[in-house]
Amino acid sequence: HACGRQPDLPIRIRSASWGNAQARSGPKQLTRCTQGLLRRLDPRRISAPFHIHFESATGGGRTRARAGKGAISVSSEEIRVRLPTDFLDCRDPFVLDTMTKRVPDKILARTIDFNREDLTPRQVKKIEAIGTEMKENGKIRLIEDKGPDVEEWNSFLQPYVDEKANWWDVPWFVWETYVYRRIIEAVDFWETGLDVFAAEKHEGLMTTLPSIQKRTELSCTVTTRWDFESFEAVLSSDLWGNQADASLFTLDKMGSLGGLNKDKLISDGSRDTWEILNRPPKKEDSRRVVFFNDNTGLEIVSDLCLAHYLLTSDQVAVVEMKVKRFPFFVSDATPADIGKTLDFLRTIDDPKSQKVGDDLASMIKKGRFIVTPEPFMTTGRPMWEMPETLRDDLKQNADLVIVKGDLMYRKLFGDYKFPTTAPFQQLTSYFPCPMVSLRTCKSPLAVGLAEGQEQQLEAADPTWMTDGQYGMIQLVDPAPVSTVRSSAPLSLGPDWNAKGRAEYVVKLAS
Repeated sequence: HACGRQPDLPIRIRSASWGNAQARSGPKQLTRCTQGLLRRLDPRRISAPFHIHFESATGGGRTRARAGKGAISVSSEEIRVRLPTDFLDCRDPFVLDTMTKRVPDKILARTIDFNREDLTPRQVKKIEAIGTEMKENGKIRLIEDKGPDVEEWNSFLQPYVDEKANWWDVPWFVWETYVYRRIIEAVDFWETGLDVFAAEKHEGLMTTLPSIQKRTELSCTVTTRWDFESFEAVLSSDLWGNQADASLFTLDKMGSLGGLNKDKLISDGSRDTWEILNRPPKKEDSRRVVFFNDNTGLEIVSDLCLAHYLLTSDQVAVVEMKVKRFPFFVSDATPADIGKTLDFLRTIDDPKSQKVGDDLASMIKKGRFIVTPEPFMTTGRPMWEMPETLRDDLKQNADLVIVKGDLMYRKLFGDYKFPTTAPFQQLTSYFPCPMVSLRTCKSPLAVGLAEGQEQQLEAADPTWMTDGQYGMIQLVDPAPVSTVRSSAPLSLGPDWNAKGRAEYVVKLAS
């Protein structure tokens, strides 16, 4: 760890325990060294398996591990992640407030108000019924429309229905994605194509216009410059664009967001991401970067500006944006939103914005800029359960995936409550190619922090995990993966994983 690089010789670690703030100095020093080593560790070079148990406790002068916070076992053949017994659900005050107030009283009510001329009385009643079920802790039921994803969704929901699960029983990620799929059912989206969030998305563009123009100006200024300072500036502007989230903030509030807050960047993988993009590409002269996009408005413009920079620098041959299949989480981007945003940039009275819009429109025609709806991004499944078709595509063709936003961050970890010091790299080792997450913190979940960093942040701002003011850039450069297996995808109620046996296993390629 002190050398700051991958050791030259094979590594043998007999044991390592995660120390907490009350542990004696020995375990705390071991924690810091182990964390630093893990950031540079190539599992293929380990001579013997080792294990990490999170959140150790002290007693009688000894350090013992608590399995309840999860564990990681690493060998030259596999990485095994034992999931924590705890996950984000309505026991968390922020999640309960989201369930009983923010979504039903604000988001659903606002959606009806924005669409009164387009919604039928029956559709309004169905949207209101969703809010009632949430507040009264109703039963989870199957999806009842004829959408192309109904079989996948109902296969996912069936275990909850079989257990007669209520809304408050299931993990936050499950019920929150379920809310938006139920809205799609309520408004007959597959027949009408009605985007009930369209008006809010458009206003989100208008209210953040000054921040949008700053980003297009930056992208045009650094065009053709492939150096770290330029890359870091555009990547940072893309990160902070994630603040503009209509599922969390009002339109008025979003108008003041999107500033570059480097002093509130709590994890910075910019340099490592830059180095990934300077490697030889997987396919000669055809480096490909894939986005898993999040919000429209300021954020999608920030994404477009980063894509514009990557493409006009000629360091990247193709950029693909994987967006949501249908309107989702109020402001999440769909293929139609990308087209509308490009049209917006090309027609506003700002030469730099027009240039970014025109350049990207031209690159669409040339096949260098691609927009694809990705069905997996609108499911309730965690990221390690991605379909094999998507996994194979990324493994074969993507040199880097940029995962945007807080929702996709939660998907990376399935809303399981790992300690904040748990290593990001090992927990996301299932990813089929290098991946960087750009996220402003808007949910009570974070990993990859240094020892003591959580306590420092808590002292400075007790709401740092949820107020959208802090940002994270975290990278995984995984060893080649053969298969990923999940032993227990169902998360039901506070005691479902009481024995801590649920896990996912990443088999490494030989």
